[in-house]
Amino acid sequence: MSVAEIADENYQDFIEKNTIAVIDFWGPKCSHCKELAPHIQHLAEEYAGKCAFGKYNVDGKWKHVASTFEVKGVPSILVYKNGTLIDRTLGYDNHTIPWLKELIQTSLDS
Repeated sequence: MSVAEIADENYQDFIEKNTIAVIDFWGPKCSHCKELAPHIQHLAEEYAGKCAFGKYNVDGKWKHVASTFEVKGVPSILVYKNGTLIDRTLGYDNHTIPWLKELIQTSLDS
């Protein structure tokens, strides 16, 4: 399964139509975003049919993204279940993917 391109026009629909939706806020000049991208793609394939993944490019939209989604930096990952934000993280390190996998699995199991 591929990672969907998310923008304001499809954001709400994406989180509402997918039981579990993961949105990666990223920027093209962000080195940690580039490191995270293949992991997000891998998780999208691993959880295909169970969880949807999207990427939101913040480039040129910082004020809007900060005020609308409370995203203060990239990479930021927001996780929704049944259209409701259940958790978020800022940054990328060796704990990010295990945290995300555990959150997805817990959400699938509940």
